[in-house]
This record gives sequence, structure tokens and C-alpha cells, in this order.
Amino acid sequence: MIYFVRHGQTDWNLANRLQGLADIPLNENGIKQAEETREKLKDIKFDVVFCSPLQRARKTCEIITNQNKDIIFDDRIVERDFGDYQGLTKDECDMDLLWKYETNPEIKYAETLSEMENRVYEFLDEVTAKYPTENILIVCHGGVGVLFSSYFYGKPKDGNYMKYLSTNGQIFTFENNKNNNITKCENEKTLK
Repeated sequence: MIYFVRHGQTDWNLANRLQGLADIPLNENGIKQAEETREKLKDIKFDVVFCSPLQRARKTCEIITNQNKDIIFDDRIVERDFGDYQGLTKDECDMDLLWKYETNPEIKYAETLSEMENRVYEFLDEVTAKYPTENILIVCHGGVGVLFSSYFYGKPKDGNYMKYLSTNGQIFTFENNKNNNITKCENEKTLK
């Protein structure tokens, strides 16, 4: 089983700012969310743990695992590079345009959705093949989680990837099998 966790809250999350590759730390609420997530996952034995190297994900992962687990940091699961949009609030840019595959806007210095998809899907192809029966913890970012959901569910038919966005500290579980469409989040509400 794959346990995806989005990092805890940062001040930029609170301000609805696009963080991208900005290395923003958790705020007090983000630390609390990570502690609550640790409590929810306390009975799960993780065979392997992957994490984004950005500090908001790293700190969340360290809290969840009580720093008792070797963590594999992988650049393929860092947040999307938003280029000139980084630091802007969601009201200052067109989020629908940014996350619709068919428009895939060219934002100066930004990573396109297809480039991000390629690296995240490559990571998931490798993980699902190498660890088909293990419990895997992956701590990273909202944008990466959007692509996790599209990997297991398929691309949204309406092109709106934002419907897959998780909240800070939220847990999603995925079967290690890409062909299994039964995916749920911690509150048992399906994403479909």
C-alpha cells in the first residue's frame, strides 16, 4: 500500500501563495498537522519511506516517522517549479489555466505540467515495480499529489487536475497496482 501525505501547512499555504521550489518551513499549525498525521499512521509499519528534499516535506516526514526510519529523498517528487508564478497568490494567477493539461501555459522559467508529469510518473513506475507488496510512505507536495491521483485514476476527463488537490497533512492511500482504481483518502471519501 502506498501512503501519500502532503506536507503540513506553511505560512505561504496560509496566504494561498504558490510555493513551488521555494523552501518554506512548516508553521506551528503545520507541525501540529504532522503530529496528528503521525498519530493516524502509528500502527502502520512502513517498509520504505520516500520524501521530497524541500524542508516543509522533510520536517513533516521526520515528525511522522519519529526520525526512526531511513528516508530516501528524491528530487522527482519536489513541487512543481512555478517560475514567475512562484510567490504569487492564487488570486494573482489563473490556477485553472495553470493546471489544465491542454492549455499547459508557457510561464517564464516554469516547469510545464507535462514535464512534471514525466518525472512523477517515472518515480511511481519505479516504486510500484520495485515495491509491489510493501507499505510505502511518501511525503511530498500538493501538486505532486495531484499527479499521483492522475497516475492511479487517469487524467481527469474535464482536464481539471485541481479536483485532485489534497489539503495540508492529508493522507491518501493507493494500491501499489496502477490498474486498481480503488483509491481512498483518510476519511474514506473517494476521489471519483
